[in-house]
Order: sequence, then structure tokens, then C-alpha cells
Amino acid sequence: RLLGTPMALVPDAFWRQNYLVMVTTSATQLPEAKSYGGKTFPLTYRPSDKIAPGPTVLAEWVWGNREKLRKEAQDHGAILFRGFDIRSPEEQAMVITSLGLKPMPYVGGAAVRTQVVGDLIVTTNESPPSEPIPFHHEMAQCPEPPSHLCFMCQVPAKEGGATPLLNSGAVYDYLKAKHPKFCSELEAKGVRYVRIMPPQDDPKSAIGRSWKNTFKAATKAEAEAEMKKMGTTWEWLANDDLKTITAKVPAIRADPRSGKKVFFNSVVAAFTGWIDSRNDPKKAVQFGDGSPVDAKALEDIASFMDKEKVSFAWEKGDILLVDNWSTMHSRQPFSGPRRVCASVFKGVESTPAVCTPKAVLTTGDMIPLVGLGMWKIPKNLCPKVVVDAVKAGYRCFDNACDYGNEVEVGKGITQAIESKLVKREDLWITSKLWNTYHAKEHVRAACLKSMKDLNVDYLDLYLIHFPIAQKYVPFETRYPPEWSYDPELKLPFTESIVQVDVPLSETWAAMEELKKEGLVKNIGVCNFNCALLREIMKTCTIKPAVNQVELHPYLTQDKLVKFCRRNGIHLTGFSNLGAPSYVELGMVGDPTHMRVCIVLRTYIVGR
Repeated sequence: RLLGTPMALVPDAFWRQNYLVMVTTSATQLPEAKSYGGKTFPLTYRPSDKIAPGPTVLAEWVWGNREKLRKEAQDHGAILFRGFDIRSPEEQAMVITSLGLKPMPYVGGAAVRTQVVGDLIVTTNESPPSEPIPFHHEMAQCPEPPSHLCFMCQVPAKEGGATPLLNSGAVYDYLKAKHPKFCSELEAKGVRYVRIMPPQDDPKSAIGRSWKNTFKAATKAEAEAEMKKMGTTWEWLANDDLKTITAKVPAIRADPRSGKKVFFNSVVAAFTGWIDSRNDPKKAVQFGDGSPVDAKALEDIASFMDKEKVSFAWEKGDILLVDNWSTMHSRQPFSGPRRVCASVFKGVESTPAVCTPKAVLTTGDMIPLVGLGMWKIPKNLCPKVVVDAVKAGYRCFDNACDYGNEVEVGKGITQAIESKLVKREDLWITSKLWNTYHAKEHVRAACLKSMKDLNVDYLDLYLIHFPIAQKYVPFETRYPPEWSYDPELKLPFTESIVQVDVPLSETWAAMEELKKEGLVKNIGVCNFNCALLREIMKTCTIKPAVNQVELHPYLTQDKLVKFCRRNGIHLTGFSNLGAPSYVELGMVGDPTHMRVCIVLRTYIVGR
């Protein structure tokens, strides 16, 4: 993420068009791919040799081509992004949210899963690796299933473990031709799904997700309230098991975009795969009127699916975007460790995101990749700068107590919101804890002071500004305190700083309390090296979400970049084109030329 890069907006279209080139040709396609209606299934993108692969580069390109890619996902059924060096679920989230799709929570699904990145990224079905998962449309048993889903392979299995794909329109065409009576009944009657859920997750079962996790409920009453919303009927059984019968849902649907009919259901998956100590798969699906389905027809369709599937081995870092309206998926048995993460989406965001794609933190919160740093902006200019920046597309504003202009920045934020240029939830507001407030009894007060000055009721991100604890200076004595404890003494700079012994663990514990209280959504640090980050991570219960440091071609911080990426700590760079002092010292020339800026921005964003 970049701070203080005002040239970011102007050359974006030029930059994305000329410097971010991805390749999709016949040579890049999977040998296992098939063709439907002249469209490759799935379509594959790989990085060209013009730019080094990386998650931020891919996210930038996806953002610039999001409408095209959403249309290609519809036309081709799925898109595979391969060779882009994606390493973590957070990086997966950054790429996939750049498509402008609307995330949806995983509520109502049958599989046991673990939340990985907020409500956005979860693990795929955690059933035993020996158990195959039949073909299905994701959450087809729910009244409002997702429109898209995304998988990311973090660890490919030693053997097996593929996620085969299937064109649902082809299944419908086969069903109509070979089993016209059954097809008509499915279309006319719809289906209901029957499942018995345990009170706690059962990882030994492919459908072992508990009713508590299925409905995001802590009590039976909460689960019943959620089932009422979904039209599900229920019966409480012994051992607090819950038998559910879904509302009648379509088994044959028309793709709302093309009108083409598809075999949109989990009928085969339920009939052949919903089996465990509680469930009989032959009772797992019924027509909407309660009558039994045609078992022989389903067995024949399952056989057709197996012959028609497209199956390819996962590679580390693969991202697979699946159009859930047109494409079914499954999972093959596997051996050895395997980690594939997933996310689900429903439609396109109603309010288009602006300016740039966003990085996704472990909390699931999305931070813009480009922000405006408010350091050294004169107080009298701050309100207008903020409003003009919002008009230009900026949504991230980086502030600090020590900048001395938070009151004026707050006036600009208030003006932008009251003028209906933006909503508070669309902004990302960062502030920082100054060195004199590191003691646990001062952290909360310092945070509240910044919130009051900025005129916000929460901060998106609060950072420890420096890993230095200085002697406390009360607000009424001097604010901001700055570096010198007593400026009137006019001591040399190094002698004017009075440090105190406040353990970093104490300050960080107080920062964690801010997040638990809801005053801040995320906490992090500034100007920390690897050793200091390790010190925090030894004792913390909430790891730093962000580390903000000086980062540019003259200060590459390679080890720190690798450390933060390896540990899921988002890295924010400031002085991205080099600190002004470098120009004063004659170390660089004029950095304002567009192509120079483009090259430098490409370098920094790529990191």
C-alpha cells in the first residue's frame, strides 16, 4: 500500500494498459480444458514476461479489467489464474475482491469449515481426505445461493485432491434428452433437502457442519429464527441433533443473465454423498411435494458427470474463479496435506469501489492500496485537501497525533460526509499513538483524543508510531507533545528526548483492548523491524495487522518485506518515491516525470 502518492490517479489507465499485461492464449490453456460453444472451459490466465508476478500486481490488473473478467467467467464458466505467486488467503482475498463482487457469509452450507480471513475466506470442506465430494452448485439447497465462488490452493495434495469442474448446461441437456419425464418433474416440483445436523462440528463427515455454525447461532432459539427466515422446517432430536427440511427450491433454473437452463442443484451430491452416522443419502433429497426422486436417473446422471468433468491438478498459488450459475464443482480424495481456501459472492457491489483495489487484512477488513498521507500538509489547507482527495477518488487517509493537523483533517472528513461525497464506512481512517502515551493508562486516552479531533466514532487502523517510549506529557501541557520533553530548554535534539522504560508488551496489550472495545477495527505498528515484530508476536493475542515503514527503491527492506508477507502482516510503504531529503542531497533527480513515476509505482505496488 502506498501513502502520499498524488500521481496515483492520473496515469492509472495508462499504467494498467501498458505495464500490467497478462496472457491468455491457446498456448496458456490447460491440456485438460474442454470447449463449450466455442469457449474454453476453464479459461486460464498466466503472467506475461513483462512484469514480475505477485498478488498486488494481479489485483491491480484484475481491478482494471474487472468487468471484462466477470463477463469471461460467465461465458467460460471458470477462470484459472496460475503462476502469480499467491501465498496466503489474505492475498487471495485482495485479488478476488478486486473483481467488484459482493462478498456473502457462508450461512446454510453443509460442510465443516474454519473461518480464515474474517467472514470472507474459509477453508474448503474439512471432511476426511478419503471422502469424495460429489458434483454440486455451491449452497444450491439455500434460497439465495452465491453467484460466484473462488478457490485458492495454498498447499496442493501429494496425490489427488483436484477440484473437478462441470458445465451445468451440458448436464441439463443430457438430462432432458435421456430422462425427459424426470427432467419435467424436477422443473415442475422443485426439490427439498433433508439433513440431520449435530450440535458440534463433526470433522469425520463431509456434511458434519453443526447447526450452530450452519446458522451462525449460539442457541436453539437463534437457529430457529434463522430457519424461519429461510423457510426451513425442523425437528429437534436426541443429543441436540437437528433435523431440517429446506423450503422447496428449484432444481432446474434459468441463468438470470442468459436465460439458459442449468441443472442448478445439489441433488446428485445429496443422493450419493450425504452419508454419515446421522444421515441416509437415499432420504437426503425429495421432490418439492415430498415424493421420492428417480434413483436410477440420478445414478445415470452421476455417471455422465464423471465422464464430462474437467479435472486438473492444483498448483501452489492457483486461484480459481467459478461462476456458480453455470458451473458445478466437486472434490477428489487425496493423500498428504492439502489446504485450499474458498470465498463466496453474490452479485456485484451496488456501490462501485473507487481509485484502486484493496488489500485484505486477517480481520477481513479491506484497506485501499493507495492512500493519502497527511504529514506536513499545512493546517489551513487540510480541509480542502481532504475534500478534493475524496472527489478525486481517495478513500484512505493516514493521520497521526504528531502531524498536528488532525482537527483540520477532521473538518475535511466531516465536510466530505455532510456533502454526501462519501459515507463514513467508505473511508479508511488511520491514526497513530505517539511515543509519550505508551504506558497502558495513557493509550486509550490518546486514541480517544485522535478520534475526537478527527470527528469519528471509530478508527479503521491505529498504529504505534515508533518503538520508542518517552516521558508522558499531559494534553493540557502541550499537544502534540513532539519529540522534545521541554522545548523551552532549547537542548540539542538528542538530549531533549527523555525516554522511559515501558515494555512493548504493555503498550501492545493496551492496543488490543482498544480493538476489543470496538474503538478501533485494526491495530498495527510503524517503523518496526523484524526483531521488534517478533517481540510483539511472542506475547500478543492479536497480531499486528499492519506495519508501516519507509519503502522505495533506495530503501528496499527486502528482509522485512519477506518477514511480513510470511507472517500475514500487511506492509504499508511511505515516501514511496524517496524521501524529499534524498532530492535535497542530490541522490535522485526530478521524480515527477510520468514514466519515472510509473516505473517507481510499478516497483512499489509489486512489492
